[in-house]
Amino acid sequence: MIQVENLKKSFEGQAILKGIDLSVNNNETMVILGPSGQGKTVFIKALIRLLEPDSGRILYDGKDLIAFNKGELYQFRKQIAFVFQNSALFDFLDVCENLSLFLRMHKKMHPRQIEPIIRESLQFVGLGDDVLRKFPEELSGGMRKRVAIARALVKQPKYVFYDEPTTGLDKTNAEKVSELILMLKEKISATSVVVTHDISLMRTVSDRVALLKDGKIGFVGPREEITRETLDMLYSEGEVNGL
Repeated sequence: MIQVENLKKSFEGQAILKGIDLSVNNNETMVILGPSGQGKTVFIKALIRLLEPDSGRILYDGKDLIAFNKGELYQFRKQIAFVFQNSALFDFLDVCENLSLFLRMHKKMHPRQIEPIIRESLQFVGLGDDVLRKFPEELSGGMRKRVAIARALVKQPKYVFYDEPTTGLDKTNAEKVSELILMLKEKISATSVVVTHDISLMRTVSDRVALLKDGKIGFVGPREEITRETLDMLYSEGEVNGL
Protein backbone atom coordinates (compact mmCIF):
# COMPACT_ATOMS: atom_id res chain seq x y z
CA MET A 1 0.00 0.00 0.00
CA ILE A 2 1.13 3.54 -0.79
CA GLN A 3 0.19 6.39 1.50
CA VAL A 4 1.05 9.99 0.66
CA GLU A 5 0.75 12.57 3.41
CA ASN A 6 0.89 16.36 2.87
CA LEU A 7 3.40 16.08 0.03
CA LYS A 8 4.82 19.42 -1.14
CA LYS A 9 7.27 20.42 -3.86
CA SER A 10 8.32 23.81 -5.18
CA PHE A 11 10.71 24.99 -7.87
CA GLU A 12 12.35 28.41 -7.57
CA GLY A 13 9.72 29.53 -5.10
CA GLN A 14 6.75 28.34 -7.18
CA ALA A 15 4.63 25.72 -5.42
CA ILE A 16 3.85 22.77 -7.72
CA LEU A 17 2.56 20.21 -5.20
CA LYS A 18 0.60 21.98 -2.46
CA GLY A 19 0.03 19.33 0.17
CA ILE A 20 -1.17 16.12 -1.47
CA ASP A 21 -2.80 13.33 0.55
CA LEU A 22 -3.54 10.06 -1.24
CA SER A 23 -3.72 6.32 -0.56
CA VAL A 24 -3.27 3.59 -3.17
CA ASN A 25 -4.39 0.10 -2.17
CA ASN A 26 -2.49 -3.09 -2.93
CA ASN A 27 -3.10 -4.43 -6.46
CA GLU A 28 -5.05 -1.28 -7.35
CA THR A 29 -4.60 0.92 -10.40
CA MET A 30 -4.87 4.54 -9.34
CA VAL A 31 -5.10 7.08 -12.16
CA ILE A 32 -4.01 10.64 -11.45
CA LEU A 33 -6.02 12.63 -13.98
CA GLY A 34 -5.62 16.26 -14.89
CA PRO A 35 -4.75 18.74 -17.62
CA SER A 36 -1.14 19.37 -18.63
CA GLY A 37 0.90 21.60 -16.36
CA GLN A 38 -0.84 20.70 -13.11
CA GLY A 39 2.01 18.80 -11.43
CA LYS A 40 1.19 15.21 -12.41
CA THR A 41 4.69 14.29 -13.59
CA VAL A 42 6.28 16.05 -10.62
CA PHE A 43 4.01 14.03 -8.35
CA ILE A 44 4.75 10.63 -9.86
CA LYS A 45 8.50 11.26 -9.89
CA ALA A 46 8.36 12.41 -6.27
CA LEU A 47 6.59 9.15 -5.41
CA ILE A 48 9.81 7.24 -6.08
CA ARG A 49 12.24 10.05 -5.21
CA LEU A 50 13.35 10.77 -8.74
CA LEU A 51 12.52 14.23 -7.44
CA GLU A 52 13.06 14.96 -3.77
CA PRO A 53 9.92 16.34 -2.07
CA ASP A 54 10.28 19.45 0.08
CA SER A 55 8.14 17.98 2.84
CA GLY A 56 5.56 15.31 3.61
CA ARG A 57 5.70 11.54 3.86
CA ILE A 58 5.50 8.71 1.29
CA LEU A 59 4.83 5.38 2.94
CA TYR A 60 5.24 2.03 1.20
CA ASP A 61 3.74 -0.67 3.41
CA GLY A 62 4.22 1.65 6.36
CA LYS A 63 7.88 2.54 5.64
CA ASP A 64 8.67 6.18 4.84
CA LEU A 65 10.51 6.38 1.50
CA ILE A 66 11.78 9.87 2.27
CA ALA A 67 13.67 8.51 5.29
CA PHE A 68 15.40 5.77 3.27
CA ASN A 69 19.18 5.93 3.06
CA LYS A 70 21.01 5.32 -0.21
CA GLY A 71 21.16 1.54 0.24
CA GLU A 72 17.50 1.25 1.23
CA LEU A 73 16.47 3.38 -1.74
CA TYR A 74 18.54 1.18 -4.05
CA GLN A 75 16.80 -1.95 -2.78
CA PHE A 76 13.38 -0.30 -3.02
CA ARG A 77 13.88 0.61 -6.67
CA LYS A 78 14.47 -3.04 -7.52
CA GLN A 79 10.77 -3.56 -6.69
CA ILE A 80 9.43 -0.88 -9.02
CA ALA A 81 9.13 -0.23 -12.73
CA PHE A 82 8.65 3.21 -14.25
CA VAL A 83 7.28 3.62 -17.79
CA PHE A 84 8.39 7.10 -18.83
CA GLN A 85 6.47 9.34 -21.20
CA ASN A 86 9.30 9.13 -23.75
CA SER A 87 9.87 5.41 -22.95
CA ALA A 88 13.45 6.19 -21.78
CA LEU A 89 15.10 3.29 -23.56
CA PHE A 90 18.88 3.46 -23.78
CA ASP A 91 19.62 4.66 -27.32
CA PHE A 92 23.01 2.93 -27.42
CA LEU A 93 21.53 -0.48 -26.54
CA ASP A 94 19.39 -2.65 -28.78
CA VAL A 95 16.02 -3.98 -27.60
CA CYS A 96 17.49 -7.21 -26.26
CA GLU A 97 20.13 -5.33 -24.27
CA ASN A 98 17.58 -2.83 -22.94
CA LEU A 99 15.38 -5.64 -21.67
CA SER A 100 18.18 -7.76 -20.25
CA LEU A 101 20.04 -4.99 -18.41
CA PHE A 102 18.22 -5.36 -15.09
CA LEU A 103 18.54 -9.16 -15.11
CA ARG A 104 22.27 -9.00 -15.84
CA MET A 105 23.13 -6.23 -13.40
CA HIS A 106 20.86 -6.97 -10.46
CA LYS A 107 19.89 -10.62 -10.80
CA LYS A 108 23.27 -11.77 -12.12
CA MET A 109 21.52 -14.14 -14.50
CA HIS A 110 23.27 -16.04 -17.28
CA PRO A 111 22.38 -15.12 -20.88
CA ARG A 112 20.84 -18.58 -21.35
CA GLN A 113 18.44 -17.83 -18.48
CA ILE A 114 17.69 -14.33 -19.74
CA GLU A 115 16.84 -15.17 -23.34
CA PRO A 116 13.48 -16.93 -22.74
CA ILE A 117 12.39 -14.19 -20.33
CA ILE A 118 13.11 -11.52 -22.95
CA ARG A 119 11.27 -13.40 -25.69
CA GLU A 120 8.26 -14.02 -23.45
CA SER A 121 8.11 -10.34 -22.47
CA LEU A 122 8.19 -9.22 -26.09
CA GLN A 123 5.52 -11.74 -27.01
CA PHE A 124 3.40 -10.37 -24.15
CA VAL A 125 3.42 -6.89 -25.72
CA GLY A 126 2.82 -8.23 -29.23
CA LEU A 127 6.36 -7.97 -30.60
CA GLY A 128 8.49 -10.70 -32.13
CA ASP A 129 12.13 -11.71 -32.33
CA ASP A 130 12.62 -9.38 -35.29
CA VAL A 131 12.93 -6.39 -32.93
CA LEU A 132 15.57 -7.96 -30.65
CA ARG A 133 18.53 -6.39 -32.46
CA LYS A 134 16.87 -3.13 -33.37
CA PHE A 135 17.80 0.09 -31.65
CA PRO A 136 15.16 2.45 -30.21
CA GLU A 137 15.57 4.94 -33.06
CA GLU A 138 14.51 2.19 -35.49
CA LEU A 139 11.18 1.68 -33.69
CA SER A 140 7.94 3.63 -33.97
CA GLY A 141 6.65 5.52 -30.94
CA GLY A 142 4.09 2.80 -30.25
CA MET A 143 6.71 0.06 -30.46
CA ARG A 144 9.04 1.93 -28.10
CA LYS A 145 6.23 2.23 -25.57
CA ARG A 146 5.52 -1.49 -25.86
CA VAL A 147 9.20 -2.29 -25.31
CA ALA A 148 9.13 -0.08 -22.22
CA ILE A 149 6.19 -2.09 -20.88
CA ALA A 150 8.03 -5.33 -21.71
CA ARG A 151 10.96 -4.01 -19.69
CA ALA A 152 8.61 -3.44 -16.78
CA LEU A 153 7.38 -7.04 -17.05
CA VAL A 154 10.96 -8.35 -17.00
CA LYS A 155 11.48 -6.80 -13.56
CA GLN A 156 8.37 -8.49 -12.09
CA PRO A 157 7.83 -5.38 -9.94
CA LYS A 158 5.60 -4.87 -6.95
CA TYR A 159 4.77 -1.34 -8.10
CA VAL A 160 4.45 0.07 -11.63
CA PHE A 161 4.36 3.79 -12.43
CA TYR A 162 3.25 5.19 -15.79
CA ASP A 163 3.91 8.79 -16.81
CA GLU A 164 1.48 9.85 -19.59
CA PRO A 165 1.72 6.43 -21.30
CA THR A 166 -0.49 7.30 -24.31
CA THR A 167 0.87 10.78 -25.06
CA GLY A 168 1.98 11.14 -28.69
CA LEU A 169 0.35 7.88 -29.80
CA ASP A 170 -2.41 7.52 -32.36
CA LYS A 171 -5.73 6.03 -31.29
CA THR A 172 -4.81 2.46 -32.24
CA ASN A 173 -1.52 2.48 -30.33
CA ALA A 174 -3.09 4.30 -27.37
CA GLU A 175 -5.75 1.59 -27.13
CA LYS A 176 -3.03 -1.10 -27.33
CA VAL A 177 -1.09 0.52 -24.49
CA SER A 178 -4.27 0.73 -22.40
CA GLU A 179 -4.86 -2.97 -23.00
CA LEU A 180 -1.28 -3.79 -22.02
CA ILE A 181 -1.59 -1.86 -18.75
CA LEU A 182 -4.59 -4.03 -17.88
CA MET A 183 -2.82 -7.21 -18.97
CA LEU A 184 0.32 -6.40 -17.01
CA LYS A 185 -1.66 -5.78 -13.84
CA GLU A 186 -3.43 -9.12 -14.25
CA LYS A 187 -0.19 -10.98 -14.98
CA ILE A 188 1.95 -9.69 -12.09
CA SER A 189 -0.68 -8.33 -9.63
CA ALA A 190 1.20 -5.05 -9.29
CA THR A 191 0.02 -1.91 -7.59
CA SER A 192 -0.05 0.74 -10.33
CA VAL A 193 -0.12 4.52 -10.51
CA VAL A 194 -0.89 6.15 -13.88
CA VAL A 195 -0.70 9.90 -14.47
CA THR A 196 -2.50 11.11 -17.56
CA HIS A 197 -4.68 13.76 -19.14
CA ASP A 198 -6.23 11.05 -21.36
CA ILE A 199 -9.82 10.52 -20.22
CA SER A 200 -10.25 7.41 -22.39
CA LEU A 201 -7.23 5.80 -20.76
CA MET A 202 -8.62 6.65 -17.33
CA ARG A 203 -11.95 5.04 -18.21
CA THR A 204 -10.20 1.88 -19.38
CA VAL A 205 -7.56 1.11 -16.75
CA SER A 206 -8.49 2.78 -13.45
CA ASP A 207 -9.88 1.22 -10.31
CA ARG A 208 -9.97 4.64 -8.69
CA VAL A 209 -9.22 8.14 -9.93
CA ALA A 210 -7.67 11.18 -8.26
CA LEU A 211 -8.25 14.52 -9.96
CA LEU A 212 -5.23 16.85 -9.76
CA LYS A 213 -5.42 20.55 -10.50
CA ASP A 214 -3.27 23.44 -9.32
CA GLY A 215 -1.14 21.10 -7.24
CA LYS A 216 -4.00 19.72 -5.17
CA ILE A 217 -6.22 16.63 -5.22
CA GLY A 218 -9.82 17.70 -5.64
CA PHE A 219 -11.55 14.31 -5.86
CA VAL A 220 -10.73 10.65 -5.21
CA GLY A 221 -13.14 7.88 -6.05
CA PRO A 222 -14.09 5.08 -8.43
CA ARG A 223 -14.18 5.93 -12.11
CA GLU A 224 -17.95 5.40 -12.19
CA GLU A 225 -18.30 8.55 -10.09
CA ILE A 226 -16.46 10.72 -12.62
CA THR A 227 -19.17 12.74 -14.38
CA ARG A 228 -18.97 15.30 -17.16
CA GLU A 229 -19.74 17.96 -14.57
CA THR A 230 -16.74 16.81 -12.50
CA LEU A 231 -14.49 16.97 -15.54
CA ASP A 232 -15.82 20.37 -16.55
CA MET A 233 -14.42 21.69 -13.27
CA LEU A 234 -11.03 20.14 -14.06
CA TYR A 235 -10.64 20.90 -17.75
CA SER A 236 -11.20 24.08 -19.70
CA GLU A 237 -13.86 24.23 -22.40
CA GLY A 238 -13.03 22.07 -25.39
CA GLU A 239 -10.53 19.81 -23.57
CA VAL A 240 -13.03 17.21 -22.34
CA ASN A 241 -13.34 14.24 -24.67
CA GLY A 242 -13.39 10.50 -24.40
CA LEU A 243 -16.66 10.33 -22.43
